[in-house]
Amino acid sequence: MRKVISFDTVKIFMACLVVAIHVYPFASVSQAFDFFFTHVFCRIAVPFFLMTTGHFVLPKAMNDFQVLKKYTFKILGLYAICILLYLPVNLYAHTFDGMGFLEILQVIFLNGTFYHLWYFPALILGMWLVYFVGFLVKSKRVNFVIFLLLYFVGLFGDSYYSVISRNSFFPSFYHVIFTVFDYTRNGVFYVPIFLYLGYVIRGQKKSKISCYSLPLFLVSLILMLIEGGILHFYNVQRHDSMYLFLIPTMYFLFSYVRQFSRGNKKQLRSIATVIYVIHPIVIIGVRVLARISHFSFFVTHSVINYFCVLFFSILFSILCYKCRQRFHF
Repeated sequence: MRKVISFDTVKIFMACLVVAIHVYPFASVSQAFDFFFTHVFCRIAVPFFLMTTGHFVLPKAMNDFQVLKKYTFKILGLYAICILLYLPVNLYAHTFDGMGFLEILQVIFLNGTFYHLWYFPALILGMWLVYFVGFLVKSKRVNFVIFLLLYFVGLFGDSYYSVISRNSFFPSFYHVIFTVFDYTRNGVFYVPIFLYLGYVIRGQKKSKISCYSLPLFLVSLILMLIEGGILHFYNVQRHDSMYLFLIPTMYFLFSYVRQFSRGNKKQLRSIATVIYVIHPIVIIGVRVLARISHFSFFVTHSVINYFCVLFFSILFSILCYKCRQRFHF
């Protein structure tokens, strides 16, 4: 295990979890199990992506503004490709119908033009926010507290929304937020804490919590599953991306993976990114294929549907990587 694992290997697994979030793989088997798997456990996927960026990119960006600019243009370029890729789907779905110019800009630069593309504008916004807070406030502890407080604000606009919705002030406060963002899972409230956690772990000695990281991860994960179950049972959630125990779960998971991480595997990183980007189109493709072939179980059976989407997403991602290697682009 020590010789083969890397952050990029784990990214492949996390990309598979992102696919699960949009497919609901166990819905036709058990609604309860599917909830805990998809709406709670799979929520570790996106924070892991953010923490790897915080771990590898943020330390350089904090010390060199040019690195931040270069990384921003890199993500903007990838996001632009994604916008063009999903434009036919947006046009077919009439996504932009009735929107004014400012609303279209809001969708593009804040909320994402497709349901999974929120990640790219959120990542850019989060990176710049972390950079400027770090530039203005030199204390790492104070920075952490700031990002943690932002996360708590987002938490009550997400999984804990009904807790504060009865108060006369808070719904008005969150109404202002929701006129700008679709969700509090965004570059202001959600992204910074995970970027900064990856950054903080970078500066820690690997032996600091190495003996306890795995059991503490499992304990934190169990507590997050219990938290998600309680919130779901009492119908508290507006959305389900943000949990209180998600932060310790990610901290200990990332610390554990870091123990065994050996080198970078660029090909796996590239494949994970393409899986993330392309899987909604594959979901549509599988549905069309099922309709044409009259093999409805490809869609109606959730487990089969998930593995079909996953298989074609991975296959397409590998082909993309091979093409990049072959044609050097």
